[in-house]
Amino acid sequence: MRTLLLLLLLPSLAGGLTIYRIGGEGLPLLDAAELEDVAFVRLSWADFAQGFGGGMDNLDTTDSRIAPLLVSPEDNLSLKALERGGGAFFTKTDYVEIRQDFIDWSIDGDPATGVVATALSSLRLDAQYIVRLGGRFPVNRVRFYPVIPEGVMKTFQLLAYSPDPTHPSGYSWKTVALVEPGQENIWPMVEIEFPTRIVEWFRMRIDNWRSGQGYVPSHPWEIAEFEVYGEGYVPEANYTSQVFDLQAPGSLARIRWSGFRQGRARVTLRARSGSDEDPNRYWRFTGRGDEKSFRNHDGHPLTLADYNNLQGGKGGITTDLDHWSNWVGFAFEESAGTVLSLPSLGQFLQLDVNFVPSGLDGAAVDFIEFWVSQPRVAGHPVAEIWPLQVEPGEVASFVYAMRSPLGPLESGFDRLVLRTPGEFVEIDSVRIGDLRVRAEVVVDAHRAVIDLPRLQGQVDSNRPVEVFFKARVFRMGTEFTGELFDSDRSLDLELGVGQPVEEGDATFRLDGNQVSVDIALRGDVLHSVGARPAAFTPNGDGVNDVAHIEYTLLKLTGTGEVEVDIFDLTGRRVRALFRGRDSSGQYARPWDGLRDDGQVVVPGMYFYRVRVDTDAEAEQRSGLISVAW
Repeated sequence: MRTLLLLLLLPSLAGGLTIYRIGGEGLPLLDAAELEDVAFVRLSWADFAQGFGGGMDNLDTTDSRIAPLLVSPEDNLSLKALERGGGAFFTKTDYVEIRQDFIDWSIDGDPATGVVATALSSLRLDAQYIVRLGGRFPVNRVRFYPVIPEGVMKTFQLLAYSPDPTHPSGYSWKTVALVEPGQENIWPMVEIEFPTRIVEWFRMRIDNWRSGQGYVPSHPWEIAEFEVYGEGYVPEANYTSQVFDLQAPGSLARIRWSGFRQGRARVTLRARSGSDEDPNRYWRFTGRGDEKSFRNHDGHPLTLADYNNLQGGKGGITTDLDHWSNWVGFAFEESAGTVLSLPSLGQFLQLDVNFVPSGLDGAAVDFIEFWVSQPRVAGHPVAEIWPLQVEPGEVASFVYAMRSPLGPLESGFDRLVLRTPGEFVEIDSVRIGDLRVRAEVVVDAHRAVIDLPRLQGQVDSNRPVEVFFKARVFRMGTEFTGELFDSDRSLDLELGVGQPVEEGDATFRLDGNQVSVDIALRGDVLHSVGARPAAFTPNGDGVNDVAHIEYTLLKLTGTGEVEVDIFDLTGRRVRALFRGRDSSGQYARPWDGLRDDGQVVVPGMYFYRVRVDTDAEAEQRSGLISVAW
């Protein structure tokens, strides 16, 4: 019923943009969501997790956000163990659980009910008392006590099941308290404190076993309540959405989120999309050695129901990459407004958020938005570029080739937008098929907008579009990414919502099948250092008042620490012009002729120095600049 209600609330697919927001109730909307032709759909975290493939683990969903559970010193973790799938048990020495309802009385919060020694005696087994917390939690204190003071537990061993990197399984039992015969406990209330550790289970061994006699209580004892306390965030928490049906193929053009992350905590966001309702492929053993198949005896792919009904021979579950993409991860940003592209394969979508806190450093996600443009502009556009390696910082000629299937479910496109962290210089020409076509072009340093003759329907399906252009590349792995737009849906253009083009085999004329370009690994990192103009007059008349110290950084895979300084001829620094981290690219740092104290320098010759520190080495260049009146 919940799924049906959700589908009734979804917008019409007549065309345009739909923005779905999960969580974030009470937070302001985007301006775009208030436009007449944009549909805005709100979904709660809980509703979006209910359905096939969805679930939440160790999450706090108060305040319309998701965050890892934070354990406070007052929280008795035993009270919700049953809700989390844990509980209290007796177990034999081979850890076979012996479940009896009365055992839950020891974790029900009622000190008038509990477990008594005679109940364990009636099992006639070497049994031990177990409490499973239903998850992993930071724990530093355990307290237990009987229903009546006379039910003191005199001798016992308390063990905690905790992560252990030295153990082959990754976990091991560690003793946190031991009271042996001869040092018998006399206090009804037992409280055990220990350094905070991650615990999943507790096990109580009570010294009432007699060899050859089975369980023989040497004294009566009771456990009214077994309480567990701790402090800090759970070690890991996870949110996975249901496999969400968008009702028709579309372009999943943007994902946007808001939240925070503290200190050493980590947050990973992932998404994947596909063309059917089940992203999994189910395998069975065929009975011929280790051979496996994802088809049944009739040759049809196994369904989840088929897999669950297998009588042994289950061969595991993998992603169905014929119909679904792999998970695509996004680095977490501590700001609203992070906008990233995700390839779209069809009408189904699934999201995943993983939290790994650290001590008291936590994180939260207020909301996740995904923007869907329907119908699709194109089927599955792919592109590649040539050449794949050029000289760093020099103008090079490129060809970007793109093709896309076009069918009755796609609206077609008439605009291609290229983006790069390098630098576009100019667009030389555009070809569709073997014909050169007229194209309106707008180019700036990092974006080229190319208006094309419209491509639509079966006639234009898979016709290659080739863009010949000049650009500079400054670092390894510089990408030239593309998006396709349909100008008849002008709203999408205004919002910058296009269909991403993936890298792949676009034409037999090129061999790269990729859209990233490398640079030749030789020479220095710091290039083209100079002053423009070489002489300037910072007298405030508005003419030639500012000079720029220019430099180019090449081949940085990340960033380098950059310092730009101005010195007089005695070597005394007069201005620390720039301090910061730069990536590969061209830069110009303005100098207005002022010293660090805000006074104008006296006329004369000065020299500038640009220094960059990388993980490998430090480089610097210097030159002269003249200040006149």
